[in-house]
Amino acid sequence: MSIHPTAIIDRKAEIGKNNKIGPYAVIESGVIMGDNNTIGPGTVIAGNTIMGNDNDIHGHVYIGNIPQDLSFKGGKTYVKIGNNNTIREFTTIHRGTEDGSSTVLGDDNYLMVATHMGHNTKVYNHVIMVNAVSLAGFVEIYDHAYVGAFTIVHQFVRIGSHSVCGMLSKPAKDVPPFMMVDGNPALVRGINSVGLKRKGFNAERRERIKWAYKTLYRSGFSVSHSLSELKKYEDSEDMKQLIDFINNSTRGILLKF
Repeated sequence: MSIHPTAIIDRKAEIGKNNKIGPYAVIESGVIMGDNNTIGPGTVIAGNTIMGNDNDIHGHVYIGNIPQDLSFKGGKTYVKIGNNNTIREFTTIHRGTEDGSSTVLGDDNYLMVATHMGHNTKVYNHVIMVNAVSLAGFVEIYDHAYVGAFTIVHQFVRIGSHSVCGMLSKPAKDVPPFMMVDGNPALVRGINSVGLKRKGFNAERRERIKWAYKTLYRSGFSVSHSLSELKKYEDSEDMKQLIDFINNSTRGILLKF
């Protein structure tokens, strides 16, 4: 354990083994922290934050502050962070709004400078959020998504796995898995071909996803008709994931270019 003498750690905070806590960091009562985490200078980790292991949190990050939500009336709400995340300078992660609720960051995510996770957001695993991405309340970002710099995500929007949001985009509806979106308002521009190839999707899988994109966005079919076409291949895990995501959408999916 390495704790700088200027760090302030409440006696009721629960701190695991081999953590490195930098100058002027503040760790409040109610924090539960695992092992091998690095906390940078000037970072504040507020009460009711539960953190796993091997997280690298840089300077002047604020985790666990109360939500920016006028309906918040107090109560015990949480931030829950998994393992092996990198959280860069000036990032903010706010607690949930309703009593007992949580804002959740999973495992192996990379949050770049000045990103913001609003109340009750959920970022799953292997997600990259570039500088100044801002997530409004109740946003969900699924595995392996990439969110470009200065993207502003509307509340309750879901961003599907292996998708890409271009820099300065504004998704106001759900981004289906595997798709690439851009613009303000954001529109679907194609599939994330490069990202899928890098993640090991073979040519056959990429072609099937490209066919699904054309069916949804280029055929002229309605969404319901497109889904009936996609269901012909629902034995494919990729098609099943896409179908389930669209069926579970409450805001609707983004439109085509």
